[in-house]
Amino acid sequence: MKYQDYEKIVKEALHDYLQRGGSLVDAALKDIPKEYIYEFDDKYPEDTKKQLIDKAHQAMRSRQDLPKGIRLVKVVFIIGEKEERIRRT
Repeated sequence: MKYQDYEKIVKEALHDYLQRGGSLVDAALKDIPKEYIYEFDDKYPEDTKKQLIDKAHQAMRSRQDLPKGIRLVKVVFIIGEKEERIRRT
């Protein structure tokens, strides 16, 4: 998955978070609880999935393409106790 593709998903999630009353200051300065939802190209054992997820997080931090075999499909931002799922368009 290309950087530009998953960047759109993250931007949409952040936009929705702000629309629901989330704070831009919190988003910039705090580590807002969030969950990344992935899909895999093949059926992998759990340890392989964890390795791919770890590599995907490293790639996202450095704004690189995700490794082959994994795609980001949703981001979940959590406001307080409430969890909202952000859908990919």
